[in-house]
Formats: sequence, C-alpha cells, structure tokens
Amino acid sequence: MVQVDVPAAFAIGTMFADAARRQLQTGLPEYKYSILLKNNIYQIFFFSWIPVYFLLNYFGWETTHMWWHADSVTAYPFFVPAFLVIFFAAVNAGFLVGHRLIAAGKPLANRVVYIGIFLYSAAWIFGQTPSTYKLGSYAQWQAGHAPWFYEDSTFLTMLIISLLIWGLGLAFFLLDIIREGKRLQA
Repeated sequence: MVQVDVPAAFAIGTMFADAARRQLQTGLPEYKYSILLKNNIYQIFFFSWIPVYFLLNYFGWETTHMWWHADSVTAYPFFVPAFLVIFFAAVNAGFLVGHRLIAAGKPLANRVVYIGIFLYSAAWIFGQTPSTYKLGSYAQWQAGHAPWFYEDSTFLTMLIISLLIWGLGLAFFLLDIIREGKRLQA
C-alpha cells in the first residue's frame, strides 16, 4: 500500500546506513556513495516495482480504498510518476538521515526511526483490516462487495512472490554490507 511503501522505503534507507555504520564512521565519502548506490540498486530491482505492479493491477488495495475513487490508476495520469519520484526521494532521504545519525554517533536513534516506521506500517495494515484486506474497486468496497485478498489467487501468488523477493533481497544486501564492514574493521 502506498501509505506503507513510501515510509518503508525511507526506513530501508536508514537500515542501509545502520548496516554500514562501520564504513560510514570512517568519514570516507567513497563508503557513503557506495552504500547509497547499493541502496538505490536494491530499491530499483527488489522493491520499487512491487508497489507499481500493485498500483497497476490492484489499485483499490494499493491505495486502501481511502482517497482515490476511480477503479484504475489510469484515471490519475500523474499518480505513478509522482509515486516514483516520492518513493526515490524517501529512499535517499532515509539513507541520508541514517548516515547523519550514524556519523553523529547515534545508531540507536537511527534504529528507533526504522523500527518506528515498521511498527507504523504494521499498525496501518492490521489496524484497518476492513480496507487493507479487501481488493476490488472503490465502488465494490463502498457497496461491501469487495473480495478478500485471499480470494484472488493471482494477487496472493504475486504478494507472496514479491514479499520473498523484497525480503530475501534486503537480507542479501544488508548482510553483504555488514560483512564488508567486518572486513574493514579487521
């Protein structure tokens, strides 16, 4: 859901900074830009396409039926481009905030940021199940006839696949950055 995707992108940026704290504490710009590049590569190949896929195919679910009343994202021609600009601004802002906190010797504050965002995301999803668990159009949702997410096998398959790609990719990148930091320390 876009209400969760943008904050999650920011949080992941701060997680990249946290994983790279040994590299970033050196103050060398090559580490900062290397990790920033890895953050953007992760977002491009393992995350950003996921909300775009769901916006194009499950618009009502991706926007949680809240403010957008059309049946398709095509009714809002600037939605996807604006989303991508905002998404990548959040990605990079998250990393830069995390970098600042790490450089200032405040890794705990950085962790509070991303843990807080993930708690907000969980509260958003599980606190509004009448809308977050429903697919279909706004009209279907308003009429009370929107199908449950688990009733659409394509949606469920893509949700599982995308969460696996997102999570496994994130684990790979973060562990690689942590390993790099350990080699640096040795």
